[in-house]
This record gives sequence, structure tokens and C-alpha cells, in this order.
Amino acid sequence: MSQGEVIILGGGPAGISALLWCHSLHLRGRLLERGEALGGQLLQMYHRLTDYPGLPGLLGVELRDRFVDHLAELALDWQAGCQVESVDLRSRTVRLAGEEISAEALILATGARKRSLGVPGEARLAQRGVSYSGTRDHTAYAGREVCVVGGGDSAIENCLILSRVCPRVTLIHRSDRFRARTSWLSAAEATPNIHFLPWTEVLEVVGDDQVEALRLRDRRSGDEYLLPTGAVFVKVGIQPNTDLFAGQLPLDPEGYLIVDGSQRTEAEEVYAVGDVTRPVCLSIATAVGHGAIAAKEIALRRLARSSV
Repeated sequence: MSQGEVIILGGGPAGISALLWCHSLHLRGRLLERGEALGGQLLQMYHRLTDYPGLPGLLGVELRDRFVDHLAELALDWQAGCQVESVDLRSRTVRLAGEEISAEALILATGARKRSLGVPGEARLAQRGVSYSGTRDHTAYAGREVCVVGGGDSAIENCLILSRVCPRVTLIHRSDRFRARTSWLSAAEATPNIHFLPWTEVLEVVGDDQVEALRLRDRRSGDEYLLPTGAVFVKVGIQPNTDLFAGQLPLDPEGYLIVDGSQRTEAEEVYAVGDVTRPVCLSIATAVGHGAIAAKEIALRRLARSSV
């Protein structure tokens, strides 16, 4: 068993920030990322960033590259492609394939992933008409009539992007109340080839080798019917990556880790940062701030213990 001062699980913006701040605060940090590269959801951002201070116009992967360059400049300790087998939060022990690491503190930065519909045909037809990003895939389905499922900012943004290259875009939503920002919703309502289909849920994605239709249910009448479509873009939000911590920490009703203002969880010296905590504002800036707060709290608590 090797001993580490702070182990950070997750290599998105929150985890990277935590590692940098550990360095600044003279804490020995080690970051473990299960993916083959650092970046988290930055690797799935295909539009130009407009709201990250000082770096407008970058793609997600370009910002990731700058973050990684920063880590390399400081020769910080991080590893991608880690197969974490289990995590014991009480003992702050992480079991990897062939290695067990204990820590004085853990920072959970495992982030979130795109939420799927969970209906028959969805997984089977992924990338054969089922997409999770109109920003990335709009050119692949240009000229087709397509559907978007969801009611938030991302769903409306995808509708607007797809409407530029597709003759008809149908927005399917479970109610008639949309979470999207008013300006985007107004723009979609004013776009002639975007059609709203509220009070509707998707029961199945239909097709052999390609998406051919969606089986839908009208939630008011209960009627089921087929809607032909050339593709479906699933934009129904994200879900937190908390599988490793099942049964060890309380979750909120949506499955996110619960933290206080210092990013502390109920487990001693275990912190959670970024999208896994359901922040008020889902943004890179918030994730980066969370990483700094957690590292600072660890440093302050360590200082308090040494002063006793």
C-alpha cells in the first residue's frame, strides 16, 4: 500500500484545478483519471467557449490542452487510463488494478455523463441515427428530418443548430414547460422549420441498421404512435458518476453528492467538486472554483491540526 496526501479522482476541470491548487498550497496531490485522456466533458464540447474568462473562442479540447500543459510545466502527478476497482471512503483507500493507495484526503471529481433515454433501440443504433450532440454531428444528418429530445438549453441549442441544415426539426418534450433560457426558446419558436411536440415521451427507437422512426406516447391521452425520422438527438441532461460511492455517501433526489460550502461530504476528509455535486451553475468556471475551494479547505484543516 502506498501513502498519498491527497488523491483526486477525476481529470476534468474540477480535478485538474484541485491538483494545481494542491501544488500551490504545498499539498502532495495525485490525480487519477479512468479515461484515456484528461479533460472530462471538455472533450465533448464541440462549440466555441464564450464565457470562460480570458480565453474566448477556444474549443473544449483546446482549453483541455492548455490545462494539461500547465500540469506538465509544474511536473504534477497525474495518470490517465486508471482502472479504479473500488473506493473505501471511510479509510480513504483507492484500489486500482495491482495497487492500493491510501490518502489523508480524497477529492471526488468524477463529474457527470450524458443521460440516455434508456429505451429499446437507443444503444443499438448509437451513431447510426442516435446522437448525443447536434453540435458535433449536424453535418452528418444534413438534409434529413430529425428529432431532438429534451427541454433545456442544450436541447434548444441543438434545435437551432440543426435547423440550419435540416428541413424539419421536431422537439420532443415530456411537458410544455421548458428549462431553456428565454432568448433561445424565443428564437426556436420563431424558426419556421422547428416544430414543438410537448407532452410526449419516447418509448422506442425503431430501425434495423439506421434510425427509421420513434415510437411515442402522448402523455395526456395515452395514445402511442410512430413518428418517422432520420435521426434523434438525445439532450435530456446529465447524470452524475457516483457508482463508485454507492451506499457510502448520501445523495440528493437526482443522485448527486451532497456537500457543504467548503465542498466537504459527510465522510471525514472526503470532498466532492464539480458536476458530481450538482452545482447551481454547470460551468467550467464553477468546476475550477470547486477544485480550489476543496484544496484550500484541506490545507486549512491540516494547518489547524498541526497547530494543536
